[in-house]
Amino acid sequence: MAKRTRLLALAGGLDDIGLRARLVENVLKPTVLRCWNPDTMGRTISVTCEKTTDGKWTFWLYPGGTSIGDAQHVRDPDDTLATAHAVAAELARWA
Repeated sequence: MAKRTRLLALAGGLDDIGLRARLVENVLKPTVLRCWNPDTMGRTISVTCEKTTDGKWTFWLYPGGTSIGDAQHVRDPDDTLATAHAVAAELARWA
């Protein structure tokens, strides 16, 4: 599965827990998922999905490169709930 598909699955997982996300595709930057809490309408964070040096897909905060979840076996939004909760925790830190 492609990076974009994994990010869209995460967007579904975020929606399941009440957060929102939009896919942002730029020519010169990596494709990222911009995430926010609609209840607070505060800060947004961006998440990307890249392969590590050992070839495993991982969700990362962008910029910064902090790993927030495994994306290797993501097939649908239910597979991303742990990462969605990590995104929620990151957003709560900045609320």
